[in-house]
This record gives sequence, structure tokens and C-alpha cells, in this order.
Amino acid sequence: MKIPSNKRISSSRQRKQQHLLDVKLRASTERSRRFRAICGFIFKTVFFVGLIAGSWFGGKEALRRFVWENPDYYLHDINFATDGSLTRDQVLTAANIVEGRNIFTVDLGHAREAIEHLPQVENAVVQRVLPNRINITIGERRPIAWVAAKGDEDPSASDKSFLIDARGVVLRSRVLLPEYYHLPIITGFETGNLVPGKRVNVIEMQSALELIRLNADSTRFQVRNIDISKGYCLIVTDQRHAKITFGLDRLDHQLERLYRCLDRATEDHKELQTVNLIVERNIPVTFYDPEADAAAAAAIAEGMPPKPGANSNAANEHHPAPKPSVETHHGDSTPRSSPKSSPKSSTPSRGSTGNQPLKKPFRLNP
Repeated sequence: MKIPSNKRISSSRQRKQQHLLDVKLRASTERSRRFRAICGFIFKTVFFVGLIAGSWFGGKEALRRFVWENPDYYLHDINFATDGSLTRDQVLTAANIVEGRNIFTVDLGHAREAIEHLPQVENAVVQRVLPNRINITIGERRPIAWVAAKGDEDPSASDKSFLIDARGVVLRSRVLLPEYYHLPIITGFETGNLVPGKRVNVIEMQSALELIRLNADSTRFQVRNIDISKGYCLIVTDQRHAKITFGLDRLDHQLERLYRCLDRATEDHKELQTVNLIVERNIPVTFYDPEADAAAAAAIAEGMPPKPGANSNAANEHHPAPKPSVETHHGDSTPRSSPKSSPKSSTPSRGSTGNQPLKKPFRLNP
């Protein structure tokens, strides 16, 4: 007979699956445990809510006491810089910036936009410098011409005249700087429809502004008046009261042709009266005749009618516009025959004198 060994009857897996202990809790004990859990949750919730509320009210009170009502942050210093005629009061009123208020209550973005809405302002920079300073730097539009309803009136003394910058933005300045009195005048445009701060997009006006900009540094030809009333051309009066007619496009090429005409007139010791630069070849050019001016002025001073060919308005106007001595052209580079070389030149024409020499035409090689 086999003797059984000392060994467990059940395996470890079977023992884990058996219920070794069944415990039954009383209802009162379970009730107290739940009550403690609920009370703990409520206490934690109230604590965190109170902490957040206290932090909010405490932070608000701290900001009020140490920032908003702190005298160290009251605005006492406003640095204002501009390159034009705008005054400090005009800018501060437009930006709604008042000294003595808290510096943090100033909306820098809104203030900058309000300043840039002024017609004279091109760009503005508003900076906050703690504890009590604001810097305002303004770049104003630079007017390059006047826009007047009539060419014979003083634009600086007329309410119907406006300043205009290189981009065509209309300006109206309360303070007129000394350099404004010598700006060119653009006439022939209806000024009743102009609004300060708005841009004029008319092609004639833009061409006139471009001509002023291209000729800004020139000392030989200085624009004094531009008439744009015809719509297809610019009639320019220079410092010598010559009438120069420009087209609306390719103004740089037209200025080159004008400078060549001026060079040729200087070589011949003549003074231009009219030039039509719309024509690219065979440019019509006329000159002043000093002898005819002197004769007309002397005849009017003596009470006698001026001689035929003399300008009768030479002594009546402040700036005489005499009869041109000769109308000239240029175009081809081949020299033309002189009037003296013609066989018909020996016979004087009707209304001319035989002793007066014939003048050669003015030629300008392209």
C-alpha cells in the first residue's frame, strides 16, 4: 500500500478563485463615510472659489491703488515733434490726449489713427514712455503747388485756393510757411469740388504735379504757373514769362527737348517766348524781339500809335508779351539753304525793307 505524500490538494489558481473572507458593513458606517466625502468635496470647492474671487478682487484693488490712481503714472510730459506747420494743440485735440490723466488710459492705436486722419499728416508715431511721458512724431505732407480757381489772384489770400502735395492730396494749412508763397500755381481746375485730405486723380492734375516734381531741382527752367484748362495739354509759364506747351505724357523726354532749345537760344543770345513740345519733330519756337518792345514802348509814351509789327500791349502790361521775331522749327539734321542764297532774295517781298537782313531759321538737331 502506497503511503500518500504531504502535498496540497488545491492549486494556487484554485485558491485565488475561492472566497477566503466575506465581510458585511453596517449601514451607519457606510453612511458616515459618504457624508465625509461629500463634505470634503464641498469644502474644497468653496476654498478654490474663494481663492479665485479673493485673487480677482485683490488684484483689482491693487491695480486701482498702485496703477490707475498712482500719481506717478499721471501724464505730465508730452514731447511733440513735426516737420511742418501743425501745432501741438491741433494734434492733441485730434488724438484726445489730455495732460494729467493716467498714462495707461491713452489708446495709442486710436490716437495714431486720429492724427493720421488730419489732411496735413502723412505718417505719425505715438509712443508711451513710462512712467509719465508720451512721444508724438509727425511727418507732414509737403505741398509742392497751389491750386487756384483763377491765375490772376493771390492763392495765399483766397479761400478758394488749396495746397497740394506730390501725390495729389489736397491740403489746407492754418499756418502758411514762408516757402509756401513761392510755390507754382496750377489753374484751370474747379476748386469748389476739392476736399482737404482727398486725392485728386484727374490725369491733367497728375501730369502737372509730375512736371513740377521732375523740374524741382532745375535752375534754368522754373515753373511759375500751369494752366490745365484745355484738358489735352499743359500751358506752363516760366520765370521769364515764356509760354511752354507740354503734352500729358512722357514729360521727361519733353523736358530734354526744352533744355536743348534753351541751350541753342543761349548760344544765339535770344530769349524764348513760346515753345510747343507736343510736336516731337520740327518744334515750333518763337523768340522775344527787344527792338520791337522798345519801339512800342516809346511810341506809346509819345502818344503815337505803334509801328506795324510792334506789340501795342508792351507798355500796358507789367510783363510784356511782344510779337515774336521769328517762328522757328527743328527736325532734320541737314542744313537748309539760307534765304540769302535764294535767287529770289534779291527782290524784297511785299511789306519788307530792302536794307533789313533776313534772319536764318532756328534749327535744333534731334
